[in-house]
Amino acid sequence: MRKGILIIMTAMLLLGADACGKAEEGNEPGVSDSMGTENIGTENTGTQSTGTESKGTQSTGTESKGTQSTGTESTGTQSTGTESTEVLQTQEGQEGSSEMEENSTENVPEENNALAVGLAELYKENFSIGIALPNYVFSHMEEYEKVILDNFNSITCENEMKPDSLLDKQASQADLENTYLHAAVHFDNCMPAIEFAVKHNMKIRFHTLVWYSQTPKWFFTEDYTDNGALVSRETMLARMENYIADVLGYFKENYPGLIYAVDVVNEAFDKGNGDENGVRMKDNRWYDTVGADFYYHAFVFARKYASQDMKLFYNDYGCMDKTELILGHLKQAKEEGLIDGIGMQSHLSINDDIRFKFMLAAKEFCEQGYEVQATELDIGVKESDKGAFRTQGSKYKSFFRVMRDLQEDGCPITNITVWGLNDALSWRKNEFALMFDENMEPKPAYLGAMMDDSVWDE
Repeated sequence: MRKGILIIMTAMLLLGADACGKAEEGNEPGVSDSMGTENIGTENTGTQSTGTESKGTQSTGTESKGTQSTGTESTGTQSTGTESTEVLQTQEGQEGSSEMEENSTENVPEENNALAVGLAELYKENFSIGIALPNYVFSHMEEYEKVILDNFNSITCENEMKPDSLLDKQASQADLENTYLHAAVHFDNCMPAIEFAVKHNMKIRFHTLVWYSQTPKWFFTEDYTDNGALVSRETMLARMENYIADVLGYFKENYPGLIYAVDVVNEAFDKGNGDENGVRMKDNRWYDTVGADFYYHAFVFARKYASQDMKLFYNDYGCMDKTELILGHLKQAKEEGLIDGIGMQSHLSINDDIRFKFMLAAKEFCEQGYEVQATELDIGVKESDKGAFRTQGSKYKSFFRVMRDLQEDGCPITNITVWGLNDALSWRKNEFALMFDENMEPKPAYLGAMMDDSVWDE
């Protein structure tokens, strides 16, 4: 627990007297009233004025989901107290005080000691706690491993399990006679995540099989080139089935039990960019080739080839604002037993209504028979000042409290995954949306997620 104690004590010292004292009322300085909500924020590559979840380069390790001018979608073991005493004594020595030096552990709130177990341990009776990681982190693991292992028991690859990372263009083109209906795949890009998860007995959320973005154009053409003619519905359905069979079959055969959840379809419903029924048409080659029911067929094939321990999910942004749209389109798949859960991406801002609006959406999904996971949590602010970070901490606390309360009330909430390890590795790096800063120092957001008393309830 020494690491856990140090994380909490460091964050409390960073908060200063205001954060450890009583909660302030009213708006905090530096908090913008115009933060985006979870209405936009689809995952995409590059800069998207409509707010796509664009993924960053591996050289920096970010999943940089791009500029969103319309707003974002918006364990250690118990310490003996020695380390926390040293931390407090050092701080008091700098301030010239001797009072806390005599009773350092007595001045640590009792709950802080109890919470110094890491997120995964704290919520072990409720749900798993996941982290989205790029390959950059796996190649610099000495900087991050302790925090990862102390707090998370599930991994999501930010990019390395998406179609553009798994599909093999060169191999598909080289043997077109045999690959025309059966594109080649490889798993080199996601192997660092697989090996780390296996080594540390962690599980993986697979993200994602069928998505309009980060699926290369050549996959949809006659000759597997970027300029080829689009194939027919029947051809693309065959390619979809074979791709899903190959990917799920690879994990079922080589790593049984590793994948516990699969985002079968990502972001298929968007009234602003969709047809008259709200199925996304814009920049969607699945729609162009297969048609408006592409998402249904993806679940048919996923159920056919998934192992029994792989839960099948639909994943989307803005779920608070399109709950009925999502439920309506998934009704047939649900009735046929093809889908298990709904992933609420949870790209939020400090102005979003978590305690009521988000909670009600999650509850509605649960009441309709779906397992629910928060799959891409981050909560953005516009200013990197103490006031904004205190408010952000309260929002993280509210989010984890809402999800825990729903789970304890019987709702099948089974996972919360945070979309990135620190602010420097975040696709929303200009919004400081994560629990650790660029130096891996814990922010009030971490304390909030840990239900620490130093972070007030909103």
